[in-house]
Amino acid sequence: MVSTLPCKYYKQKVEMTLIELIFKGGPLMYLLIVLSVFLIGLVIAKYRQILKVNSLHRLMAGAIVQVEGLESRNAAAVKGSESCPLGAVLLKAKSLSGEDIGLIKDSVEATANLEVHRLEKGLGWISTISAVAPLVGFLGTVTGMVKVFINIASHSQQGIDISLLAGGIWEALLTTVAGLIIGIPAIIFYNDLVTHVDNNAKFLQEQINDYLVKLHRSSH
Repeated sequence: MVSTLPCKYYKQKVEMTLIELIFKGGPLMYLLIVLSVFLIGLVIAKYRQILKVNSLHRLMAGAIVQVEGLESRNAAAVKGSESCPLGAVLLKAKSLSGEDIGLIKDSVEATANLEVHRLEKGLGWISTISAVAPLVGFLGTVTGMVKVFINIASHSQQGIDISLLAGGIWEALLTTVAGLIIGIPAIIFYNDLVTHVDNNAKFLQEQINDYLVKLHRSSH
């Protein structure tokens, strides 16, 4: 009887958990995990800050209506809103009520710059992670391939077993993928957060200009 070949080949299914993949990625995978956790924490904190500031700014959008109302209605609107840039600026202006308009202008603008700087705090780290993570992944690729060639050189006389090369290849591929998975979202989040900060800075400048114009008119 002539045996026939089966029409389908049975393939062994290899399933790996995330933990197993991390171990196969080598020591640089641990650094990438730390970077990813740090990035997630920073992004969540910054978006919570931006959402809070945007909400307070919407509530205070009508706070600067007239200079004469700063002691009453504006002061009430500012109360409890010190955590947003506009609230800090209005409180600074309120504390300088009656002073020279030039001093008020300089102090208010300095306060606004400080508040924008606080909004920008942490963005530098997100930008750094977006650049460093892919580089760490590329470094893992290089070290993984170095391990492959070391194994080839040490077993060249005995014949090369593919299993001896698998560890270095796993490390090379997994670190590259992990670095890109971290770096690409980091760039997206960074650019989006910068846009939100710029919008708040423009809003703050418009409100300051309106206030200074009304203050100048009321002093004449």
